Amino acid sequence: MAAVSERTSACMNGRDLAIVAIVIIAWGSNFTAMKLALDELPPFLFVGLRFLILLPLLAILPRPPVPWWKILAVGTLINMGQFAFLFAAMRADVTAGLASLLLQAQAPLTILLSALFLGERVHGIQILGISVAVAGLVIFGVGAGGNLTRVGLGLILCGALCWAGGNLVLKGLRGVSMLPLFIWASLVPPVPMLALSLTVEGPEPVATIAALSMQGWVAVVYVALISTVLGYSLWGALLARHKAADVTPFALLIPVVGIATAALVLGERLTPLEVTGAVVIMAGLALSVLGPRLRPV
Repeated sequence: MAAVSERTSACMNGRDLAIVAIVIIAWGSNFTAMKLALDELPPFLFVGLRFLILLPLLAILPRPPVPWWKILAVGTLINMGQFAFLFAAMRADVTAGLASLLLQAQAPLTILLSALFLGERVHGIQILGISVAVAGLVIFGVGAGGNLTRVGLGLILCGALCWAGGNLVLKGLRGVSMLPLFIWASLVPPVPMLALSLTVEGPEPVATIAALSMQGWVAVVYVALISTVLGYSLWGALLARHKAADVTPFALLIPVVGIATAALVLGERLTPLEVTGAVVIMAGLALSVLGPRLRPV
């Protein structure tokens, strides 16, 4: 979701707002699809299979004009690290709705890492937002139980940290289309994830894949194609026509859609304490992401 263009444009028209809605629905509902797939697949095997499905697209998408080390870094941090931790958490004890929310900790983590390693300035309101988001995470940590354990929270935060690290690599890639980049970065996860699955998840990954139900296959294909191919294609088109600052705040709606979809499809419900934590985290994320734009106000 990193910016790929800084072109200015007029306010979004109805068509572009509809595209935003499609992307947010695709990315928000993606967590429910992940949960359905994880009912039948162990996490590391799921990561490997998800990106293995995307490899045929290398034949039609030329390699982006990006150094190989950056492609491999994106593949290692975002495609592999993020989803290995996320799927492990969701397989164990984290609901799809909470996963969609807690993974957005990548936003304040990206701000902190950018300040630490790139020397970027952090505004006071962003520090406030990060502090509020941390307070929300503490609420989840204190109330860990039914929908989330401390181990699950830790795993998701590790996934968010991997995503944030990948965002630092993406920051220097202005004008690069995200879809080809993420497809080529899909070269990284299949072999190590399938090898890890063979080592720790069981000796018969092929048999596990062969036993997938139709629902399981639909969920895997949805995660691989709808979330990645459709989502990044449309998101990239929006970034090509509008300033990144006008597009990226819409990503704050992803956990809203994620929690709603999980409630509708999976019947997930948040406890009162989890609702409080979710509201606090969303407030912190809003301040972190929108902070620099709110300062003049």
